[in-house]
Amino acid sequence: MTSGKSLQSDAVFAGIKERIAENEAKAKSINAVYLYKITDSGKVAKEWVLDCKAGKVYEGPVQGKADTTMTISDTDMVDLALGKLQPQTAFMKGKLKITGNIMLAQKLAPLLKTEAKL
Repeated sequence: MTSGKSLQSDAVFAGIKERIAENEAKAKSINAVYLYKITDSGKVAKEWVLDCKAGKVYEGPVQGKADTTMTISDTDMVDLALGKLQPQTAFMKGKLKITGNIMLAQKLAPLLKTEAKL
């Protein structure tokens, strides 16, 4: 499922990893595991796990169970991180699919914001 291909959103997850490392206590206070399925051309190209319980971010299948699973395209993930696409808009337009605990998805917003120029 996870290809060796690099995606634009890899930079987003690298940034999230840095922010979680800088503020592990804040990440752990969220106390949830998120699975991101990043699609490219309509197929899942990569999976990223934000394990806020353990304060880590990694590529690959979730170890254990994800509380919330989000499926989004590579380009939409980048737009989301840059603030060009609002999460609620993405969800309403079907660009962001969420399964599991939807309320937990809202707690993630501060960790997703990026200042990086992608």
